[in-house]
Amino acid sequence: MRLLLFSIALLYTITFLLKSYSCQNQDDDNKTFLNGHNAARREVGVDPYTWDKRLEAYAQDYANKAKSDCNTDKGSKGPYGLNLASGYEALSSWQAMDGWANQKSDYNYTSNSCAKGKDCTAYTQVVWRKSIRLGCGGVACGAGWPLYVCVYDPAGNIPGQKPY
Repeated sequence: MRLLLFSIALLYTITFLLKSYSCQNQDDDNKTFLNGHNAARREVGVDPYTWDKRLEAYAQDYANKAKSDCNTDKGSKGPYGLNLASGYEALSSWQAMDGWANQKSDYNYTSNSCAKGKDCTAYTQVVWRKSIRLGCGGVACGAGWPLYVCVYDPAGNIPGQKPY
């Protein structure tokens, strides 16, 4: 009986710690995304984003819909700009943010174009001058792979317009 009670107490403790870690980890991810976005914007003279809890909830809902199979084509026609990052096992929020920001090296501001065969749309959304609010969320989807979603308001990447 003592062993059963100990096992139940241990299970509750582990569950509590995992939930606490998850909440703390989400807060850390949010700071990583906000700081990373604002650093990229500073480099090109664009005002910083403000964190928006409504957009955070939207991003988390989007991520939750993709959780079972990592299918990110679930509601992509929404009213906001959107950046996605998914990777095998160990992709962190800072690596996702770094990947988006590093697209800068393929972007040519003068021609407002991306190097042939490359995609710069995550970067241009990050630095889009008219986008002023940001919210992000994430899940472990499919086989436990991380999926990060950031949502921008107003949406960027308007054809024919430069990001800044």
